[in-house]
Parts: sequence; structure tokens; C-alpha cells
Amino acid sequence: MKISRFDISSRILHWSHALVFFWLLTTGVALFLTPKSLLGDPIIKMVHLYASLPFIILPLIIYLRGSVSTRNDIKELMGWARDDINWFIGLLKKNKADVRGKFNGGQKANFLLVLLLMSGFVLTGFVVWMKSMFSRSFVELNFIIHDSLAIFSILLLSGHIILALYYIESMKSIIYGKADAVWAKEHYPDWFLKEKRDLLNR
Repeated sequence: MKISRFDISSRILHWSHALVFFWLLTTGVALFLTPKSLLGDPIIKMVHLYASLPFIILPLIIYLRGSVSTRNDIKELMGWARDDINWFIGLLKKNKADVRGKFNGGQKANFLLVLLLMSGFVLTGFVVWMKSMFSRSFVELNFIIHDSLAIFSILLLSGHIILALYYIESMKSIIYGKADAVWAKEHYPDWFLKEKRDLLNR
């Protein structure tokens, strides 16, 4: 039996952001490896800079124009409670901690880090893009910060992919929108019961 976990709006948000990020990461690495100028190859630079626009705008459009379910997911991901802290404590102690909602503490932490990285990329990228407005030393500092954020994001992405492959049912749910009911009941019991009640009441 399958149970609905992510609607089309949430999946479009996830995968469109992932695709744009991979594009930015690829062109960013290419810029880093091309020594033609301080900013690298002009064509790659232009592609990288303009790809940053959908990186910012697409999530906002989908959040504002997408489904109520997507907005509720984001609201829950941004809400922290004692249960989320207990989830990390249980992880360190190798004890399974109950998950009260649709997402566990690790998923919420990943979402928070992604938001912080996006903010950092946007701010430092703006300084680099509009470098004529700032002093050379400040622009160079933002280059360093921008590159450091990129390295951290690669590490975070690697961990995200590894965990997604390990918890394959979780990855299937963000691809197809549905998750196995037995898996959902085991990993997200409260959310599963709520979804089951809602389904019976429809």
C-alpha cells in the first residue's frame, strides 16, 4: 500500500532547485579552474551569473503560487521543537527517537542549512557581480566566502545524496510523491496516522 507524501508542487520545488544548483555548481567549478581573469572565462561567468536568477526566483514563485501542502511543508521544516533536539540526541546515542511530524530533526537541519547557504551565496554573489560598487579588498573577501560556501555545499549535498540512497523509500517519495505505508508508519508514525485519518474522512 502506498500513501501520498509529496504533491507535484513540492516535487517541482525540490527538483527545480536541485537542477539549478547543479548548474551553478558546475559553472562555478569551471570558473574556479579557468585562470583567464579574476572571474574566469567570460562566457561561463555570464552563464553562471544569470543562472543565479532562477536559483532565487523559482523557489519564491513556487512557494507563492504552489500548493497549500508545499507551504505547510516549508512551515513545518522551519519549526523546531524539543522533539527535534531529542531526535539528534537519540541519533548520537544510537537510539531511535520518535518523529512527531512529517520531517525529522535531520531533515529540518538540512533545510535550515540550505536556506543559510542560499542567503550566503546570494549576498556574496551580489558583491562579486556588482564589484564596481565595492572596494577590491571587500570583493576579494566575498570571493573567498563564496568559494568556501561552495565547498561546504558540496559536502552537504554529498551527505544528502548518500542518505537519500541509503533511505531509498524517502528518495522514492520525492520522485513519485508516494511512500510505502509500512515505511511511513515506522519512520513517521504520527504523520502516518494523521494522513490515514484525513484519507478516511475524505
